[in-house]
Amino acid sequence: MPARSRGLWTGREFGLSCRPVGHPLAGATISSVEKLTGQSFSADFSFLEREDGERIQFTRSEARALALMVNRPDRVLTRDQILDAVSEPGSDKRDRNIDFLINRIRRKLGDDARDPRFIATRYGEGYVWIDRAPAAREKYPETHVVVGPLRGLENLGDLRPHARDFATALCAAVKSALGAERNVVLLPEIPPPTAFAGEAPRLSVDLTFFEEEGRINCIAAARDFRSDHILALHRLLLPNAPGPGGQTADSAAEVARLLLDNAWHRMATRVENAVPLPVAMFEAASGSSMADGTTKDSDRRLREIISLAETRYEKVWLQNEARLRSLREAAPDDPVLKLMAAVNLHSKYVSIGHVIFQGDNVDTRQDEDEIERLVLEALPHVQAQPDYAITAAKLLHFVDRGYFDLAHALTEDAYRASVSATNSLVLVGQMRGFAGETEAAIRCLDQALNLVTPGSKAHLYTLVIKGQVLKAVADFDRIKTVKKAVYAGSVTTGMFLEPLLANPERPSLRARAVAMMLSRGRARGMLRHMHYVGARLFRDRAHGANVLQSPLSLFAGRFGHTIIPDEITKAFAGYLPGP
Repeated sequence: MPARSRGLWTGREFGLSCRPVGHPLAGATISSVEKLTGQSFSADFSFLEREDGERIQFTRSEARALALMVNRPDRVLTRDQILDAVSEPGSDKRDRNIDFLINRIRRKLGDDARDPRFIATRYGEGYVWIDRAPAAREKYPETHVVVGPLRGLENLGDLRPHARDFATALCAAVKSALGAERNVVLLPEIPPPTAFAGEAPRLSVDLTFFEEEGRINCIAAARDFRSDHILALHRLLLPNAPGPGGQTADSAAEVARLLLDNAWHRMATRVENAVPLPVAMFEAASGSSMADGTTKDSDRRLREIISLAETRYEKVWLQNEARLRSLREAAPDDPVLKLMAAVNLHSKYVSIGHVIFQGDNVDTRQDEDEIERLVLEALPHVQAQPDYAITAAKLLHFVDRGYFDLAHALTEDAYRASVSATNSLVLVGQMRGFAGETEAAIRCLDQALNLVTPGSKAHLYTLVIKGQVLKAVADFDRIKTVKKAVYAGSVTTGMFLEPLLANPERPSLRARAVAMMLSRGRARGMLRHMHYVGARLFRDRAHGANVLQSPLSLFAGRFGHTIIPDEITKAFAGYLPGP
């Protein structure tokens, strides 16, 4: 549970927000009742503050009774217990007085004794503070970002509506930046993770307001919702012009951009990720997990799921590209940002290359030039940081311009110095596979698989690399184990890999079924994709040819040998069977 949920007055979510005004956790709960009242207690329960700023005062006896009951939810308290808590020395101690006291509190809370939301009567026993929220509250839909809590509104007096307008505009700006498929909600008070359907939100953006010389100051903090770690901070003066539009909307859009860009940068590069940088960059932007199919789904359903996944991958790539551009404009000489920009260019071909290569006259040279330039500029500055150095080495090998020996040496040096076992094992395993050091590669990849969460993006990423390394040496016995693990994590990923990992002499029924699902253009795009991000990078051309044997056999069997791209025929002349 996030740190913000600790130290509650009651330890539970009540219909009424039972946290002290001015306390760091004030108003961190929203429920069905709060939608009617929008109110929270002061620290000593001496008053109740409504959302509109109106305060309802409680007498000393009422406050003491409230404190006793709120801190003992669902426990019946006798009249004598309440009487002892509220009585002053020398006062008239009659339990009948407690009934009048409870009735006064109920009127102030807007509670109904016949249908209580807060205080229920237990006839012959006493009273109990009840929590009716679970029965009445609807869970919030799956949410990616929460804007809230809003702190310090009580500091603003007449300026309070202006602060709320800014919060509303910021919520809209975050929603606009993330896209329609991401749910962004404004919650002036934050409920616990259990109040959200599905997974808890990824991010929260809390706003703290205070006034100085008639102007509203705001500190906006983007946090990892699940850990409460601060990812980005920004302080601003709200525009003078009130209202949700105009300057307020422009200011909110700028704050949203700054917070989202910097939060993504922090999530993608934090040490605790312990996964390859491309995976971390994707996970930092992708949000909720994507839908996956089953082996029983129809071809149509599987195509729909794959199409949705491709759309998501493209949107994530475009978002990351825009964020990197913005971050690099602010820090053009930052070597890590340069390396991340190179990684993002490479990721475009890895994640959606099969779509890109369906087009005619696809020229990769401009992107390769840019990757090479960015990596060479960054390398002198990141070489001492093993996790970045090993990523730079992989990218230099990818551009395929005579850097293999340098890249191999950089990888091994970085591997020996790295303190991130998972990241270094995956990348050195892949590079050793490209070098033809198959068993050394598999040892690294198997150890990495033991360190990552089964079914996670990092797990699937490592399995795909392992399958490719084994396919290069036609080890179909061990490939069966890889395929089983891939299907356990993602059926659609398994189906996508079927043509690549199939035995060309005995292709599986699934591999043949996938081949039948493909159009000619898509099949050709997949061949060019498999060649570009995999087969051409093996130093032994026989290994690269092995990677392509299965899809070439399946697709040529369906569409004829004219489907084989010229670059593949040229690269592996003498290693592939003829028509």
